[in-house]
Amino acid sequence: MPTYSVILDARTAGAQLPRSLVILERVTGNWKEAHELLLVDDTGDRRLPDLARRHRATLLPCIAPTQGARLNAAVDASHGELLLFPGLVDRRVLEWLSDWLPEVEAERTWDVAVLPVHRDGRLLRWWGWMQRTASGVTFWVDRTWFELIGGFDPQLDSEAPADLLDRLRACGARLWRADHDMARYKAQCPPQGGHCRG
Repeated sequence: MPTYSVILDARTAGAQLPRSLVILERVTGNWKEAHELLLVDDTGDRRLPDLARRHRATLLPCIAPTQGARLNAAVDASHGELLLFPGLVDRRVLEWLSDWLPEVEAERTWDVAVLPVHRDGRLLRWWGWMQRTASGVTFWVDRTWFELIGGFDPQLDSEAPADLLDRLRACGARLWRADHDMARYKAQCPPQGGHCRG
């Protein structure tokens, strides 16, 4: 069975960090496989060591100025074969990680699994598509693929997750995206160009 590394960026999580840690601790407590919860931090907030201890997370101080560089540093310190990058952690994410992952992991047919942010209404979905960002998106990445494409671009900040997903798709990773109703899952469309960076 694979091992899991759950990686959170304290700066990106912001005020939602305590709630996110509660949810993720609840999810990982039900996993039978080996897992770790890593919290990378460049803020120096003195409350974080206690918060991390309370939720069984490993705090990784980091001076990198961009999200891409911080997440790369956290991956370097991690041990999991599958890497989870939680976006907006809410009840939907809790259900996905609790119910879907154990069912599918037995016969995994993906290298990347994505749970997009749920946006109600056509206008919001259109706006999300126009922005082309992965802000708030929760996704798993196979460590081999993460390393193959060189990880996150360390020059990028909030755009780093979207860039990583674009490069993974362009390089032929098997990418699965959860449907809005979470009842079934479908493959992403074929790659539309892009470049691999290794």
